[in-house]
Amino acid sequence: MRPHMRTLRGRLTAAASLVALVAIAVLTVAFNIVLDRSRDADIRHRLRTQVAAAQTTVVVHDGRLRTTEAPGEAVLDRSLWVFEGRRAIERPVADASLQAAAAGLAGRAEVFADLPGREIRLYASPILADGRQIGTVVAAASLAPYNHTTDLALLGSVALAGLLLAGAATLTWIVIGRALAPVREMTRAAAAWSEHGDQDRFRSTPRPDELGELARTFDGLLDRVAASLRHEQRLSSELSHELRTPLARIVGEVELLQRRERPAAERRESYASVARSAQQMSDILETLMAVARGQAGLESGRSDVGDLLGVLHDRWARDPDRPRVRLEVTPIPEGRLLAGVDREVLERILAPLLDNARRYARSRVHLGAAAEDGRIVVTVADDGPGIPDEARERIFQPGARADQRNGHGGAGLGLALSRRLARAVGGDVTASRFAGGAMLRVELPA
Repeated sequence: MRPHMRTLRGRLTAAASLVALVAIAVLTVAFNIVLDRSRDADIRHRLRTQVAAAQTTVVVHDGRLRTTEAPGEAVLDRSLWVFEGRRAIERPVADASLQAAAAGLAGRAEVFADLPGREIRLYASPILADGRQIGTVVAAASLAPYNHTTDLALLGSVALAGLLLAGAATLTWIVIGRALAPVREMTRAAAAWSEHGDQDRFRSTPRPDELGELARTFDGLLDRVAASLRHEQRLSSELSHELRTPLARIVGEVELLQRRERPAAERRESYASVARSAQQMSDILETLMAVARGQAGLESGRSDVGDLLGVLHDRWARDPDRPRVRLEVTPIPEGRLLAGVDREVLERILAPLLDNARRYARSRVHLGAAAEDGRIVVTVADDGPGIPDEARERIFQPGARADQRNGHGGAGLGLALSRRLARAVGGDVTASRFAGGAMLRVELPA
């Protein structure tokens, strides 16, 4: 296959040329057929006119035919034969083959015949007397001028068809090339964007409606691809950011255990610290994976909020790291309270909020749930220092804390992950005013 035929431009030009070839061929053939029929009709009309003119010079007298003009004069001086029966009473000067062909038509009526091997056509018309044919007029006409004209017309039509086909192919090639020029420009722009990250992309250049719609579609697609890439990059950054602290703690404890002998109590504490850090890493990974699944639309289902709050309360009470802070769970008066999210997802949403409340609470954390306006609202409140008004949105940004000098650990990622996961399943996490400390509200679909 030639290189041009591998391109859309080449294929469209070939298809258009093929259509043009068929159309031009049909028109050329039709033109020559019409011309041939017109030529034939013209020859027949000429012969009939000659015969009609000759018949005006022939009279019947006493049952015999005679002409009123002498041969070589006026009407009969045009390759005409007059036969009485089969006897020629008038004939032009002609060669033997033509004389024989004319004699063969004597006694026949309304007959056309072409002389074989000669460009001559003969026509026989009857002479009638009392309704009976008593004679025949035969006329001859040369076909050479007509054939010459039709041959020239055929050659001219074929040459014109070739020129039209070449012109159509050239014009199609140019028009398609110009029509596809914006597409090539868009291709180069997409390649440049992939290298340099140009955010303007296809929006700045005016284009025809169809290509403009295509450009807008590509822009939307590239926006989604860019958003997906940013999400993946952010997820990777958050993973490395959040895992760095527990991983560093594990590495530090292991190095201390390897460098020197330590009492049994210190070793047990180091092992416990390593286990807690590993568990923290596991929880972080589970939360991030839940976020990813939720944003991909893979998480769905339902969960009993009251039952999960009871499980969280029991787990809190058994945790040896939280002896000083008490968790209070408000019973749900209406019985079962169902949220339209998977139980694991809901737990991953609440876990960072409870951990954040535990860090800042002085003595207690309050956990409650209720149905409001067709939504499930879970509140996590603590009696700590509270959240300043100007920090209510900033605390949900990765790495941000209400007060950088509060002395509490953590990388500031838990609230951001909790909000992202809640929004991924159709909910949200917000900070609310609370007189005794801080309150975080989780809204979920019922």
